[in-house]
Amino acid sequence: MERVVLQAYRAIGDRHLYEPNFHNLSSEAYRSFASSDPTLSLDAGAGAFTVKRDGKEILTRTTPSDTADGRAWGGMLAELMTGSIEASPALQAVDRQVLIRQAITSTTKQLDRNSRYADPDEARDNRFQRDGGGGIGITVERTDDKKIMIRAVQEGSPSAKAGVRIDDQILAIDGESMIGRPLSDVVHKLRGSVGAPVNMTVLRASQGAEMTLAMKRARIIPTTVVYERRDDVALIHLMGFNSATTENLRAAIDKAKAEIGKDLAGLIIDMRSNRGGLLDQAQTVSEVFIGDGTIFSTAGRHPDSRRTYKSSTGRSKTTELPIVVLMNGGSASAAEIVAAALQDRGRAVVVGTTSYGKGTVQTVVRLANEGELILTWSRLQAPSGYTWNELGVLPNICTAKAGEAAKLATASVESNQSQLMRWHALRNPTGQEVSDLRKICPPGETAPEADVEIASRLLHDRALYAHAVQAGSQQAAAR
Repeated sequence: MERVVLQAYRAIGDRHLYEPNFHNLSSEAYRSFASSDPTLSLDAGAGAFTVKRDGKEILTRTTPSDTADGRAWGGMLAELMTGSIEASPALQAVDRQVLIRQAITSTTKQLDRNSRYADPDEARDNRFQRDGGGGIGITVERTDDKKIMIRAVQEGSPSAKAGVRIDDQILAIDGESMIGRPLSDVVHKLRGSVGAPVNMTVLRASQGAEMTLAMKRARIIPTTVVYERRDDVALIHLMGFNSATTENLRAAIDKAKAEIGKDLAGLIIDMRSNRGGLLDQAQTVSEVFIGDGTIFSTAGRHPDSRRTYKSSTGRSKTTELPIVVLMNGGSASAAEIVAAALQDRGRAVVVGTTSYGKGTVQTVVRLANEGELILTWSRLQAPSGYTWNELGVLPNICTAKAGEAAKLATASVESNQSQLMRWHALRNPTGQEVSDLRKICPPGETAPEADVEIASRLLHDRALYAHAVQAGSQQAAAR
C-alpha cells in the first residue's frame, strides 16, 4: 500500500498537466481512506497533519513545505495510512485494495475529469483491450435474466474454429457452472495463457442442445475495425484504438478496393461512440489518410509531453479517395484526434454531432499492486492550433439540422462555416463560451442511419463534397 501511494504521488507531481497542491489532495485522500472508521478524524493544518481517534491524537506528521513535492507528500500520507491501520481494528478488517482504491480515487477526482485509478482487475482488462492477451475471441453479454450470451465471434479465433456461434449461451467453463455468475467471472475464466486448453459448454437454442467445445487459447487482440460494403461505398466502423487498429484498417481498405474496384466512390469512417485508445494509433490511423504534414501536437508541464506529430510523405493509402467521418457525443480522445486532423487538413468532411471534448492525453502508470494510474499530462491541439478539450470537434454538417440526405445542399455547408471559424479561433474558451458553442450542434449519443445516408450523398456529389471540405480546411489555412 505504501509503495502504491508513493508511486502515484510521485507521478502526479512529475507529470500531471497542472502543478498539484498536495496539501488539499492528501487531506481528501486520507479522509476517503479512513471513511470505514468514523472514530478517525484528520486535522489538516498548514504545518502538520494530525490523526485523532475518538478525539485523541494518535499520530502527527509535519507537512512538507513544498505543496507540489509529490515524493514528500506521498511519503507522509503513506505513514499516516500505515499508522492509522495499526490503531484501527475497523481499517484492519478492510481489504487493502479497497483502502488503496478509496485513497487514490479521491486523489484523482480532484485533478481533472479524465485522470483516474484502475484497480488490479480493471487494469488487467485495460491491458487486454490495449495490447491483447490469451483468450478465445468472443464478445459476451449478461442479459437481464442473468444469462451469459455470445454476441460476437472473432474471425479466425479459437472459438470460431471450434464452432462457437453468435447467440450461444455459456453454461460452464472447464466444468464449472457460469449460470448466474457475474460477467467479470466469465471473462476471467475464458482468458489465460496462450496455448492453454479450455472447454466451454454452451446451449444452442436453435438446436435445443448442449455441447462442450474444446479449444486452446490464442493471442487475441479485440476487434476495433469492421468493414461493410454499401454498394460502391466502403463503410468502415472504427470502434476503438488498440495495438492492431491501423493494421486492420489498412486491411479493410485493401479489401474494399479489391471488392469494389474502380467504382469505389469513397470511404465512410464511422467513429460514433468511439471512446478512443492508444495515442500512437491515432497518429498512424491519420497517416493512412494524410500523406505529409502536421497531424496534431501536444503540450504539457513535463518536457516529454511537448511534441508535434507529423505524417511521413508517401505513407497515405487513400490520397485520392473522398472520405466522410461520422462522429457523435460519444466520440472521444483518439477518435477526436483523427477527426480534427482530417477536417483541418482538408482530407474529410465530418458529419454528425459535436464530439465529447476529451482534448487531453493520459499517460498510464503501472503501480506496485498491478493497478494503474491513468494520469492527464498534456493537452491536444489540432493542426490549426485550436484545442477541443471540453469543447469537442464541430462537424462540417450537423445532422441534427441537415434534414434528409436528398435535400442536402451547399446552404447546409455554408451555414456552419462561420461557426467553424469561431470554433477554431478559440484558444482558452471560458466555461460559458464552451456551453454556448456546444449548443450549436448538441452532442448526441445515437448512431442514426440518416448519418450514413448523408455521408453517402456527399460521396456521390463531388461538387458538394469539395465545397464542404474547403469550408472546413479554410479555417486551418486562416490560422
